[in-house]
Parts: sequence; structure tokens; C-alpha cells
Amino acid sequence: MVKRDYYEVLEVSSDSTLEQLKKSYRRLAMKYHPDQNPDDNNAAEKFKELTEAYQVLSDTNRRAQYDRFGHDAPDMGFGGVGTHVDISSMTDFFESIFGSVFGGSMPRRRRRGKPGRDLKYDLTVSLEDAVRGAEAKITVPRPVRCDTCNGSGAAKGTMPKKCVQCDGSGTVRLQQGIFSMSTVCPACGGQGETIAESCSSCDGRGLVVKDETLEITLPPGVDDGAVKVVSGGGEHGRGGAPDGDLLIMVHVDKHEHFVRRNNDLHSVLRITYPQAVLGDEVDVRTIDQPVKLRIRPGTEHGQVYRLKAKGVPGLRSNVRGDHMVHIEIDVPTKLTDRQREIVASLGRELGTEIEMKSPTFVDKLRSLFD
Repeated sequence: MVKRDYYEVLEVSSDSTLEQLKKSYRRLAMKYHPDQNPDDNNAAEKFKELTEAYQVLSDTNRRAQYDRFGHDAPDMGFGGVGTHVDISSMTDFFESIFGSVFGGSMPRRRRRGKPGRDLKYDLTVSLEDAVRGAEAKITVPRPVRCDTCNGSGAAKGTMPKKCVQCDGSGTVRLQQGIFSMSTVCPACGGQGETIAESCSSCDGRGLVVKDETLEITLPPGVDDGAVKVVSGGGEHGRGGAPDGDLLIMVHVDKHEHFVRRNNDLHSVLRITYPQAVLGDEVDVRTIDQPVKLRIRPGTEHGQVYRLKAKGVPGLRSNVRGDHMVHIEIDVPTKLTDRQREIVASLGRELGTEIEMKSPTFVDKLRSLFD
């Protein structure tokens, strides 16, 4: 089945703000929620489609990947914007959007710990490393479970106790009109447990920050703005909940000689007027090593020469882009009298009469200091 454009699904424009996305999602989700459409077999699929679109576009990094690549965002842990939506396991997500107005269809459950948050790390690499691939060693400050209390947050020799306000469920339920609403227990913060005496090592948080060194492999062809996901590399979860992920944001430094456009590289080659007119063979710098380029006679300013397969390899294949060499003709601004006469003579031969002015005393004087 062909996926529809996420902006079309949410009935918003591509420059919509997060608040506009959320407002449109709330309106459409209320319309298509299965509880509101018990006789419509397509309601659940429409609701899942809406939720998938919102989850991608409401996340800044995933939205950027989607805007750039669409549904074909690079995979291999770099990008990959698609998501599988399981309505039955998304109570937390819906609570953040609707305040649990769909509580009637979602089973009351006991929260089991607190999942770890995702962490982000900015990794800057050179264009050479982005083209060829590289190994990078990074150090990430990572919140990990406290060894003293084993992540419970309670002082040594004590244990957390079941929250009396929510009876250990982590949620309290309210009734507002026809809606049965569920919200996080204010007494325990959704943990289902309270701490009488906090651990001195982590101050009751259950986590301490430690530097963790990781070796990261960047595949050849990785582009600026790519995201590498290290599953489970984020903040530690507590109470048996899963760890978060580590999102490595790849930034490629600007290069002194090359500019990347998709998988092609572009550079500028300055040649002299005689080379442009008569042709020549010159060395051209590429991302790998210099290659010989034959300048054809009569080459014009702005002409582009293509060096096949001298660009960037594709992430999904071994096919490399090309290197585009843009020609600039270097026009001299300072000439000797003899050089001026030669150029004027050439002009006459080509049918262009040039009126030459003899240099004044001031011109000659200035030339002594140039």
C-alpha cells in the first residue's frame, strides 16, 4: 500500500508549527478514533495513519529527515522515519495529547518503572570521512542506574513503598461527563511507589551521570543531517523499564575545495586565457587523488567538465556520484607594455580594434609600488 504524504494525512501545510500539527491531529483523531466509529471498519486504519504521521512530524529530527527524503529516508540506522503504530500500547502518548479522553478503550495498567529518555550527541566529521566512511570514538555523558540503590532512589537499607494515593497503579482516574479520564498520579509521579528516604549517591533520582565511550561506524556516503540511532544507548530505564536510545546527529564540515550536492561533488578550476583558447591537460584535485583533465580548445568561462564516478558513494549501493569541475578563466589585471601590445595585436587579428592609452607618469610611478 502506497503511503500518503504525512502533511496531507494531517491536513496541514509543510510549514505548520508544532501547535498547528497537534491541533489538527486532535481534531482528526477524535473524528476517526475507533471508539467513536464502532461500525466503521476503516476507522482504526485511518486513526493509525494519523498517529504515525503525527509521531514523525512532531519530532524535529524525524520531520527534517522526512522533509528531505520523504518515505524513502535513509535506513541503516540513519533516518528511517517510518513507524509501526500499535494503539493498544500507546496510552502514554495519547495522554500527552488528549489528557486520556480515550480512557474508556484503554485498559488500566500498572506502570512498571520509568523508561529512559533518548539522548542526543552532535558528531562533526570532515567531508573526506563522510565520503569514505570512518570509525569515530565518542564520549557521552550518560545517566545510568545508581550502584548504591540499584536505581530505586531509596536510601541504602530501605525500599520504596507502594503509593497509597494510586494504590501502586501509577495513575488516578477521574470522571468528566461521558469521558473516563486517567492521569499520572501526582503523589508518585506515575511510579506507583514513593520513597521515604532518598539515596545519598543519586539524591533519590535513581540515576547518576557517567561518561561512556563508544566506537561509532559511519558508512561511506553519510550526509550532513543524518541520524544514527544506537538502540539502548540512552538514559537507563528504572524499575525494569527499557533504556532510551542514543541519537547521533551527523554534521559534515564545509570543505575548502568541494561542495556536495546529493552524491555529486563540485569544484572550481581556474585556467588562463591561452589554456581556454588552445586547450591543455591539467591536474584536477578530487576527493581521492588528483586526476588528469583535458581542457578542450575553445573552452568558455562557466563550462562544466564531468569526472565520472569521482563523487560520493550511495548509502544503499556502491554507485558513486560524479565530480563536476566548473571552469573559471583567469583574466590578468596587470600587464607589461609588451603583454598589452600582444593582446592588442591578437584583438586586431580577431577583428577587435582596441584603443591603447600610453601609461602616464603617475601610472608608471604607481607600478613601482605594486
